[in-house]
Amino acid sequence: MDKEVLQNSGQLEQLTAAEIWKKLYGKELDCKKHIIEYIEITKVLKKENASQDQIKDTYNYIYEHIDGLKDTIKPNTMMFLKNSLKSQLGKYVKEKDPKLLNHFVEFFKEAYPENSRRKDFTWVLMDVNSISEEQLWTTLTHINRECLNNSLNLNPSQKKDIIEVIEKAVGKNNIKFINKVRSLKKLNEELDISIVSIGEVLKVRRNR
Repeated sequence: MDKEVLQNSGQLEQLTAAEIWKKLYGKELDCKKHIIEYIEITKVLKKENASQDQIKDTYNYIYEHIDGLKDTIKPNTMMFLKNSLKSQLGKYVKEKDPKLLNHFVEFFKEAYPENSRRKDFTWVLMDVNSISEEQLWTTLTHINRECLNNSLNLNPSQKKDIIEVIEKAVGKNNIKFINKVRSLKKLNEELDISIVSIGEVLKVRRNR
């Protein structure tokens, strides 16, 4: 395989990530097997002195295809693929997660130190919408505590990401959980939100 790939790898100059994939592999990156095969093949980029931008773009190209499988593979498989990609090309790429940073997820990580993380912790990292009410409550109480005890001031981006998760939870109309969220007065004040009734439905109102 290596000899064949090396024979096909000449003249990579100026090629985009998609063009490099087509030249070196060509099979659709639509399953675990194909992605693992292509990650292994990309080591030729280092041998062929591909540019920093080409390696970064190839990394992002594969990363996007891994994300595209989130509805068909298990979260642990997705983590395995991303770790394999990082092992192969990560040291050549400054930003190892090309997705936009989700500030809520960063607080979620803080709320669950390494020694208290279970399998479902990984699921949330892969898809924040998979968060359970228990995990959401733990994260929100952590943020509330930081606001109270450490005078945490949330910036607009942090507020946006936190509110979006709260809105999805409130949309499930679990009154018991919604009342618990309402009890976090400091956090609601910091986010400048309130949970109000609109007809028979409860919604998050952004006060500004």
